Amino acid sequence: MKFFFFFLRKDSRTAAVPPFAHAHSLRLLRGFIAVRHLLFLLIFLTLFPLFPQEPLFVTSASLPRIENPKFVSPRYAKNGEEREKISRGNEIWQQYQKDMERYRKIKNLPKDFPPEKIRDKPKSLFYTYRVVSDKEKYLDSFHGLYARFQTGQGSLATINRISSPDSIQIGMELILPIPQGLFIPKKAESALEILLQKEYAPIITEKSAVYDIDGQEFYFLPDRTFTPTQIAFFHDNGMQLPLSKKIITSEFGYRTSPVSGTWKFHAGIDLAAPIGTEVYACKSGIVAAAEQNHPLYGKYIDIKHNGNTVSRYAHLSKILVTRGKSVSTGETIGLVGTSGASTGPHLHFEVRENGTPTDPAKQIKNF
Repeated sequence: MKFFFFFLRKDSRTAAVPPFAHAHSLRLLRGFIAVRHLLFLLIFLTLFPLFPQEPLFVTSASLPRIENPKFVSPRYAKNGEEREKISRGNEIWQQYQKDMERYRKIKNLPKDFPPEKIRDKPKSLFYTYRVVSDKEKYLDSFHGLYARFQTGQGSLATINRISSPDSIQIGMELILPIPQGLFIPKKAESALEILLQKEYAPIITEKSAVYDIDGQEFYFLPDRTFTPTQIAFFHDNGMQLPLSKKIITSEFGYRTSPVSGTWKFHAGIDLAAPIGTEVYACKSGIVAAAEQNHPLYGKYIDIKHNGNTVSRYAHLSKILVTRGKSVSTGETIGLVGTSGASTGPHLHFEVRENGTPTDPAKQIKNF
Protein backbone atom coordinates (compact mmCIF):
# COMPACT_ATOMS: atom_id res chain seq x y z
CA MET A 1 0.00 0.00 0.00
CA LYS A 2 2.90 2.36 0.69
CA PHE A 3 4.04 1.75 -2.88
CA PHE A 4 0.54 2.59 -4.12
CA PHE A 5 0.25 5.85 -2.16
CA PHE A 6 3.72 6.82 -3.40
CA PHE A 7 2.18 7.34 -6.83
CA LEU A 8 -0.53 9.56 -5.39
CA ARG A 9 1.93 11.98 -3.80
CA LYS A 10 2.13 15.30 -5.54
CA ASP A 11 5.97 15.30 -5.79
CA SER A 12 6.01 11.87 -7.42
CA ARG A 13 3.58 13.05 -10.07
CA THR A 14 5.38 16.32 -10.84
CA ALA A 15 9.06 15.29 -10.60
CA ALA A 16 11.05 15.34 -13.82
CA VAL A 17 11.43 11.80 -15.20
CA PRO A 18 12.30 10.38 -18.58
CA PRO A 19 9.30 10.23 -20.98
CA PHE A 20 9.20 6.41 -21.05
CA ALA A 21 9.36 6.26 -17.22
CA HIS A 22 6.60 8.86 -16.93
CA ALA A 23 4.31 6.91 -19.24
CA HIS A 24 5.01 3.69 -17.35
CA SER A 25 4.23 5.40 -14.04
CA LEU A 26 0.89 6.67 -15.40
CA ARG A 27 -0.07 3.18 -16.49
CA LEU A 28 0.76 1.83 -13.02
CA LEU A 29 -1.13 4.69 -11.42
CA ARG A 30 -4.25 4.03 -13.49
CA GLY A 31 -4.01 0.33 -12.64
CA PHE A 32 -3.77 0.99 -8.92
CA ILE A 33 -6.68 3.46 -9.06
CA ALA A 34 -8.79 0.87 -10.90
CA VAL A 35 -7.96 -1.79 -8.30
CA ARG A 36 -8.71 0.65 -5.50
CA HIS A 37 -12.12 1.50 -6.97
CA LEU A 38 -12.92 -2.18 -7.52
CA LEU A 39 -12.08 -3.06 -3.92
CA PHE A 40 -14.21 -0.17 -2.67
CA LEU A 41 -17.13 -1.28 -4.86
CA LEU A 42 -16.91 -4.86 -3.60
CA ILE A 43 -16.85 -3.70 0.02
CA PHE A 44 -19.78 -1.33 -0.63
CA LEU A 45 -21.91 -4.02 -2.26
CA THR A 46 -21.13 -6.41 0.58
CA LEU A 47 -22.17 -3.99 3.27
CA PHE A 48 -25.03 -2.33 1.36
CA PRO A 49 -26.81 -4.70 -1.09
CA LEU A 50 -27.74 -2.92 -4.30
CA PHE A 51 -30.95 -4.91 -4.73
CA PRO A 52 -33.30 -6.40 -2.09
CA GLN A 53 -34.05 -10.09 -2.09
CA GLU A 54 -35.96 -11.09 -5.22
CA PRO A 55 -39.46 -12.51 -4.59
CA LEU A 56 -40.36 -16.08 -5.43
CA PHE A 57 -43.23 -16.00 -7.92
CA VAL A 58 -46.21 -18.28 -7.37
CA THR A 59 -49.14 -18.61 -9.78
CA SER A 60 -52.13 -20.37 -8.27
CA ALA A 61 -53.34 -21.63 -11.66
CA SER A 62 -50.19 -23.76 -12.02
CA LEU A 63 -50.34 -25.34 -8.54
CA PRO A 64 -51.53 -28.90 -7.80
CA ARG A 65 -55.26 -28.82 -7.04
CA ILE A 66 -56.77 -30.93 -4.28
CA GLU A 67 -60.18 -32.01 -5.51
CA ASN A 68 -61.21 -33.95 -2.43
CA PRO A 69 -59.28 -33.85 0.88
CA LYS A 70 -59.99 -37.48 1.70
CA PHE A 71 -59.27 -40.84 0.09
CA VAL A 72 -62.00 -42.17 -2.23
CA SER A 73 -61.99 -45.76 -3.49
CA PRO A 74 -61.86 -45.89 -7.34
CA ARG A 75 -64.09 -48.96 -7.32
CA TYR A 76 -67.12 -46.72 -6.91
CA ALA A 77 -66.37 -45.01 -10.22
CA LYS A 78 -69.04 -45.30 -12.93
CA ASN A 79 -66.57 -45.52 -15.80
CA GLY A 80 -62.87 -45.46 -16.66
CA GLU A 81 -62.72 -41.69 -17.00
CA GLU A 82 -64.18 -41.17 -13.53
CA ARG A 83 -61.88 -43.86 -12.09
CA GLU A 84 -58.86 -42.06 -13.52
CA LYS A 85 -60.07 -38.74 -12.09
CA ILE A 86 -60.55 -40.27 -8.63
CA SER A 87 -57.14 -41.94 -8.75
CA ARG A 88 -55.51 -38.65 -9.75
CA GLY A 89 -57.32 -36.84 -6.94
CA ASN A 90 -56.20 -39.43 -4.41
CA GLU A 91 -52.62 -39.12 -5.66
CA ILE A 92 -52.56 -35.33 -5.17
CA TRP A 93 -54.19 -35.60 -1.74
CA GLN A 94 -51.63 -38.21 -0.64
CA GLN A 95 -48.80 -36.10 -2.07
CA TYR A 96 -50.03 -33.10 -0.05
CA GLN A 97 -50.01 -35.17 3.15
CA LYS A 98 -46.52 -36.48 2.42
CA ASP A 99 -45.25 -32.99 1.67
CA MET A 100 -46.58 -31.75 5.01
CA GLU A 101 -44.75 -34.64 6.72
CA ARG A 102 -41.55 -33.88 4.79
CA TYR A 103 -41.76 -30.25 5.85
CA ARG A 104 -42.16 -31.19 9.52
CA LYS A 105 -39.12 -33.47 9.35
CA ILE A 106 -36.99 -30.77 7.75
CA LYS A 107 -38.16 -28.20 10.30
CA ASN A 108 -37.08 -30.51 13.15
CA LEU A 109 -33.55 -30.99 11.79
CA PRO A 110 -30.66 -29.30 13.64
CA LYS A 111 -30.06 -25.73 12.48
CA ASP A 112 -26.52 -26.62 11.35
CA PHE A 113 -27.71 -29.58 9.23
CA PRO A 114 -26.28 -29.17 5.68
CA PRO A 115 -29.13 -28.29 3.23
CA GLU A 116 -27.49 -30.35 0.47
CA LYS A 117 -27.95 -33.49 2.56
CA ILE A 118 -31.74 -33.07 2.74
CA ARG A 119 -32.97 -35.61 0.20
CA ASP A 120 -36.68 -35.99 0.89
CA LYS A 121 -37.96 -32.49 0.14
CA PRO A 122 -41.59 -31.44 -0.55
CA LYS A 123 -42.53 -31.85 -4.21
CA SER A 124 -44.65 -28.70 -4.11
CA LEU A 125 -44.64 -25.80 -1.64
CA PHE A 126 -48.23 -24.76 -2.36
CA TYR A 127 -51.52 -26.42 -3.30
CA THR A 128 -54.98 -25.09 -4.11
CA TYR A 129 -58.47 -26.09 -3.03
CA ARG A 130 -61.94 -24.80 -3.91
CA VAL A 131 -64.36 -24.66 -0.98
CA VAL A 132 -67.40 -26.88 -1.54
CA SER A 133 -70.63 -27.26 0.42
CA ASP A 134 -70.36 -29.81 3.20
CA LYS A 135 -73.39 -31.31 4.96
CA GLU A 136 -71.38 -31.73 8.13
CA LYS A 137 -70.14 -28.11 7.89
CA TYR A 138 -66.60 -29.40 8.08
CA LEU A 139 -65.06 -28.47 4.73
CA ASP A 140 -66.88 -25.19 4.26
CA SER A 141 -65.86 -23.57 7.57
CA PHE A 142 -62.56 -22.02 8.53
CA HIS A 143 -62.06 -24.23 11.58
CA GLY A 144 -62.84 -27.39 9.65
CA LEU A 145 -60.54 -26.46 6.77
CA TYR A 146 -57.42 -25.64 8.78
CA ALA A 147 -57.94 -28.79 10.85
CA ARG A 148 -58.44 -30.99 7.80
CA PHE A 149 -55.42 -29.60 5.97
CA GLN A 150 -53.25 -29.67 9.12
CA THR A 151 -52.23 -26.07 8.64
CA GLY A 152 -51.97 -23.27 11.20
CA GLN A 153 -54.76 -20.70 11.53
CA GLY A 154 -52.28 -17.92 10.82
CA SER A 155 -50.82 -19.62 7.74
CA LEU A 156 -54.21 -20.31 6.14
CA ALA A 157 -55.67 -16.92 7.04
CA THR A 158 -52.78 -14.67 6.03
CA ILE A 159 -51.86 -16.26 2.69
CA ASN A 160 -55.51 -16.13 1.60
CA ARG A 161 -56.11 -12.70 3.15
CA ILE A 162 -59.01 -14.04 5.22
CA SER A 163 -60.02 -11.31 7.67
CA SER A 164 -62.29 -13.44 9.88
CA PRO A 165 -63.60 -17.03 10.08
CA ASP A 166 -66.92 -15.87 8.61
CA SER A 167 -65.16 -14.81 5.41
CA ILE A 168 -65.14 -18.39 4.09
CA GLN A 169 -67.61 -18.77 1.21
CA ILE A 170 -68.63 -21.66 -1.04
CA GLY A 171 -66.56 -21.56 -4.23
CA MET A 172 -63.67 -19.63 -2.65
CA GLU A 173 -60.26 -20.56 -4.04
CA LEU A 174 -57.77 -21.23 -1.25
CA ILE A 175 -54.01 -21.57 -1.38
CA LEU A 176 -52.63 -24.19 1.00
CA PRO A 177 -49.02 -23.53 2.03
CA ILE A 178 -46.68 -26.34 2.96
CA PRO A 179 -44.25 -23.92 4.71
CA GLN A 180 -45.96 -22.85 7.93
CA GLY A 181 -45.72 -19.28 9.14
CA LEU A 182 -47.30 -15.88 8.60
CA PHE A 183 -47.62 -14.24 5.19
CA ILE A 184 -47.61 -10.46 5.77
CA PRO A 185 -48.77 -8.51 2.67
CA LYS A 186 -46.66 -5.53 1.68
CA LYS A 187 -49.88 -3.60 1.02
CA ALA A 188 -52.11 -4.15 4.05
CA GLU A 189 -55.85 -3.69 3.55
CA SER A 190 -57.88 -5.27 6.36
CA ALA A 191 -57.61 -4.30 10.02
CA LEU A 192 -55.98 -7.67 10.75
CA GLU A 193 -53.31 -7.09 8.07
CA ILE A 194 -52.62 -3.58 9.35
CA LEU A 195 -52.23 -4.99 12.87
CA LEU A 196 -49.85 -7.74 11.73
CA GLN A 197 -47.82 -5.38 9.57
CA LYS A 198 -47.43 -2.97 12.48
CA GLU A 199 -46.51 -5.63 15.05
CA TYR A 200 -43.96 -7.42 12.86
CA ALA A 201 -42.41 -4.34 11.23
CA PRO A 202 -39.34 -4.47 13.55
CA ILE A 203 -38.36 -7.97 12.36
CA ILE A 204 -39.12 -7.60 8.63
CA THR A 205 -35.93 -6.78 6.75
CA GLU A 206 -34.54 -6.93 3.21
CA LYS A 207 -33.40 -10.46 4.04
CA SER A 208 -36.94 -11.62 4.83
CA ALA A 209 -38.31 -14.16 2.35
CA VAL A 210 -40.74 -12.68 -0.14
CA TYR A 211 -43.43 -14.52 -2.11
CA ASP A 212 -45.24 -12.97 -5.07
CA ILE A 213 -48.55 -14.85 -5.16
CA ASP A 214 -50.69 -13.96 -8.15
CA GLY A 215 -49.18 -10.46 -8.23
CA GLN A 216 -49.47 -9.81 -4.48
CA GLU A 217 -46.23 -9.67 -2.52
CA PHE A 218 -45.99 -11.17 0.98
CA TYR A 219 -43.19 -11.21 3.52
CA PHE A 220 -42.94 -14.74 4.88
CA LEU A 221 -42.13 -15.20 8.58
CA PRO A 222 -41.45 -18.92 9.03
CA ASP A 223 -42.86 -20.80 12.04
CA ARG A 224 -44.73 -17.71 13.27
CA THR A 225 -48.29 -18.24 14.50
CA PHE A 226 -51.10 -15.98 15.64
CA THR A 227 -50.52 -14.67 19.15
CA PRO A 228 -53.44 -14.91 21.63
CA THR A 229 -54.20 -11.24 20.93
CA GLN A 230 -54.21 -11.78 17.18
CA ILE A 231 -56.44 -14.86 17.53
CA ALA A 232 -58.93 -12.83 19.58
CA PHE A 233 -58.77 -10.06 16.97
CA PHE A 234 -59.32 -12.57 14.14
CA HIS A 235 -62.31 -14.24 15.84
CA ASP A 236 -63.92 -11.02 17.06
CA ASN A 237 -66.93 -10.96 14.71
CA GLY A 238 -69.85 -9.41 16.55
CA MET A 239 -70.35 -5.77 17.52
CA GLN A 240 -71.37 -4.42 20.89
CA LEU A 241 -73.11 -1.20 21.89
CA PRO A 242 -70.59 1.69 22.07
CA LEU A 243 -72.25 3.05 25.26
CA SER A 244 -73.15 1.42 28.56
CA LYS A 245 -76.83 2.40 28.10
CA LYS A 246 -79.06 2.36 25.01
CA ILE A 247 -81.18 5.50 24.71
CA ILE A 248 -81.97 6.04 21.01
CA THR A 249 -83.05 9.55 20.06
CA SER A 250 -82.80 9.13 16.28
CA GLU A 251 -82.80 5.95 14.22
CA PHE A 252 -81.15 5.00 10.94
CA GLY A 253 -82.81 6.26 7.74
CA TYR A 254 -84.59 9.36 6.47
CA ARG A 255 -85.71 11.96 8.99
CA THR A 256 -86.20 15.69 9.48
CA SER A 257 -82.78 17.02 10.42
CA PRO A 258 -82.83 18.71 13.87
CA VAL A 259 -80.12 21.10 12.64
CA SER A 260 -81.37 22.19 9.20
CA GLY A 261 -85.04 21.20 9.48
CA THR A 262 -84.88 19.47 6.08
CA TRP A 263 -85.83 15.92 5.15
CA LYS A 264 -82.55 14.01 4.72
CA PHE A 265 -80.89 10.66 5.20
CA HIS A 266 -79.44 9.88 8.65
CA ALA A 267 -76.47 7.53 8.13
CA GLY A 268 -76.35 6.21 11.71
CA ILE A 269 -78.15 6.20 15.03
CA ASP A 270 -78.05 8.80 17.81
CA LEU A 271 -77.58 7.61 21.38
CA ALA A 272 -78.29 10.12 24.16
CA ALA A 273 -75.82 10.35 27.06
CA PRO A 274 -74.39 13.06 29.36
CA ILE A 275 -71.23 14.88 28.32
CA GLY A 276 -68.18 12.94 29.45
CA THR A 277 -69.79 9.48 29.19
CA GLU A 278 -67.26 6.88 28.04
CA VAL A 279 -67.51 5.69 24.43
CA TYR A 280 -66.35 2.14 23.68
CA ALA A 281 -65.03 0.51 20.50
CA CYS A 282 -67.89 -1.63 19.20
CA LYS A 283 -65.40 -4.17 17.85
CA SER A 284 -61.63 -4.72 17.57
CA GLY A 285 -59.95 -2.75 14.83
CA ILE A 286 -57.47 -0.06 13.83
CA VAL A 287 -58.16 3.64 14.33
CA ALA A 288 -58.39 4.97 10.77
CA ALA A 289 -59.25 8.58 11.68
CA ALA A 290 -59.26 10.78 14.78
CA GLU A 291 -60.43 14.22 13.64
CA GLN A 292 -60.87 17.25 15.88
CA ASN A 293 -62.76 19.90 13.90
CA HIS A 294 -65.06 18.43 11.28
CA PRO A 295 -67.87 20.92 10.42
CA LEU A 296 -70.58 18.21 10.65
CA TYR A 297 -69.20 15.47 12.95
CA GLY A 298 -67.05 17.69 15.18
CA LYS A 299 -64.62 15.48 17.07
CA TYR A 300 -65.00 11.99 15.62
CA ILE A 301 -63.24 8.61 15.39
CA ASP A 302 -63.28 6.03 12.60
CA ILE A 303 -62.28 2.43 13.36
CA LYS A 304 -61.51 0.01 10.54
CA HIS A 305 -62.52 -3.56 11.33
CA ASN A 306 -61.86 -6.84 9.53
CA GLY A 307 -63.01 -6.81 5.94
CA ASN A 308 -64.22 -3.42 4.72
CA THR A 309 -66.26 -2.46 7.79
CA VAL A 310 -65.76 0.97 9.40
CA SER A 311 -67.50 2.29 12.51
CA ARG A 312 -67.77 6.02 13.28
CA TYR A 313 -68.21 7.79 16.65
CA ALA A 314 -69.09 11.47 16.29
CA HIS A 315 -69.82 14.68 18.25
CA LEU A 316 -67.31 13.69 20.95
CA SER A 317 -66.02 16.03 23.65
CA LYS A 318 -62.66 14.26 23.81
CA ILE A 319 -60.72 11.74 21.71
CA LEU A 320 -58.62 9.25 23.69
CA VAL A 321 -56.94 7.34 20.83
CA THR A 322 -54.66 8.23 17.96
CA ARG A 323 -54.71 7.29 14.30
CA GLY A 324 -53.10 3.90 13.65
CA LYS A 325 -53.72 2.54 17.16
CA SER A 326 -55.15 -0.97 17.46
CA VAL A 327 -58.14 -1.18 19.81
CA SER A 328 -60.07 -4.06 21.32
CA THR A 329 -63.81 -4.56 21.70
CA GLY A 330 -65.05 -2.54 24.67
CA GLU A 331 -61.95 -0.35 24.94
CA THR A 332 -62.64 3.29 25.86
CA ILE A 333 -61.83 5.48 22.84
CA GLY A 334 -63.49 8.81 23.65
CA LEU A 335 -66.07 10.78 25.64
CA VAL A 336 -69.58 11.85 24.64
CA GLY A 337 -69.96 15.53 23.70
CA THR A 338 -71.86 17.88 21.44
CA SER A 339 -69.16 19.05 19.01
CA GLY A 340 -69.88 19.78 15.34
CA ALA A 341 -73.45 20.13 14.03
CA SER A 342 -75.17 18.94 17.21
CA THR A 343 -78.17 20.22 19.17
CA GLY A 344 -77.31 18.43 22.43
CA PRO A 345 -75.07 15.84 24.10
CA HIS A 346 -75.24 12.49 22.28
CA LEU A 347 -73.18 9.95 20.33
CA HIS A 348 -73.73 9.66 16.60
CA PHE A 349 -72.80 6.07 15.71
CA GLU A 350 -72.35 4.79 12.14
CA VAL A 351 -71.37 1.49 10.53
CA ARG A 352 -70.28 1.44 6.90
CA GLU A 353 -69.69 -1.58 4.66
CA ASN A 354 -67.48 -0.81 1.65
CA GLY A 355 -68.28 2.87 2.22
CA THR A 356 -72.06 2.34 2.28
CA PRO A 357 -73.95 3.17 5.51
CA THR A 358 -75.80 0.23 7.10
CA ASP A 359 -78.17 0.12 10.06
CA PRO A 360 -76.01 -0.27 13.19
CA ALA A 361 -78.96 -1.84 15.04
CA LYS A 362 -78.68 -4.87 12.73
CA GLN A 363 -74.94 -5.22 13.46
CA ILE A 364 -74.96 -5.04 17.25
CA LYS A 365 -75.48 -8.20 19.29
CA ASN A 366 -78.60 -8.23 21.48
CA PHE A 367 -79.53 -4.71 20.36
